Amino acid sequence: MIVKKSGTNTKAEKKNATQDKFTIYATVLVLFVFGAMAFFIYQARRSSTVEVSPTYVELKQTIVNDSGVVARLSVTVQVTAGDEDWLKENQALLNAHFHKELSTTEVATLRTTEGKLELQEELKRKFNLLLKTDKVQAVMVTELLMQDQRND
Repeated sequence: MIVKKSGTNTKAEKKNATQDKFTIYATVLVLFVFGAMAFFIYQARRSSTVEVSPTYVELKQTIVNDSGVVARLSVTVQVTAGDEDWLKENQALLNAHFHKELSTTEVATLRTTEGKLELQEELKRKFNLLLKTDKVQAVMVTELLMQDQRND
């Protein structure tokens, strides 16, 4: 049986108890600060990644006849949200330029995926160049019908 003498180690015990409480309080405070920082960083990143939904407008269908190969083509122009009014204002100009560009395009190149992708990129580049902007995000071929009317 161990008998403790009262008053012999009370200063040391009080000092150890105070240090133990300080350690616990400091640990809790540090964890709280790190938790608050993590929460604010998460909120800041979440609010800065605002989802921007794109807006689309389909241009008038165009028919091209290239030496007996007829192609009917429709494309859709994509801009970011907020540029809808700009797109509607310039739709007639885009339609006219689309028709002009197709008249100089070789229809045979549209038979391959690479040719269609090249046309899409070229239309995007030329639309942005024509309107002196970078609002046109993409041009997508939405309809392509080709018919060979040559009598070979």
